[in-house]
Amino acid sequence: MTHMALRPAAASCRTLLLATAFVLAVSAFSARPAQAAEIQSNVGLHLSFREILFFSAPTGQWIPVRLDPGEQVLQRGADGNVAAVVTSLRAIGFSGLLGATDEVRLTDEDTLDTLRVEGNVATLLTKRRAIGFSAFTVKWVSVDRAFPGRR
Repeated sequence: MTHMALRPAAASCRTLLLATAFVLAVSAFSARPAQAAEIQSNVGLHLSFREILFFSAPTGQWIPVRLDPGEQVLQRGADGNVAAVVTSLRAIGFSGLLGATDEVRLTDEDTLDTLRVEGNVATLLTKRRAIGFSAFTVKWVSVDRAFPGRR
């Protein structure tokens, strides 16, 4: 009788063991595949009263950008290989890959809508223009939103 009582317990233990092995196998293969595609942050961004400090991990250098008197920071962001700052006068883009900046002047017609910074790109939408910055080219490129062929 004791022999028969162990069989259901052994079957139950075996089922539990198989279920645990299955869960472990599934969890090992279901790790987020996006993790491999994610860009690790290669930039640092700090603001002070008079300047913006960008840091490039690949070059190991700080790049300072002085703010003009009365210039105010409106938005900022950093992700992956790009950092961007929008002020009351300009948009400044920084490439962590190359350790360099570029800027584009903003006019009174360029009322800020949104700034997005993701991976290798910063995009800025104003009421008048769509402006994009690339970490690879270290350049801002714009297009007139009302007249898409005009830059």
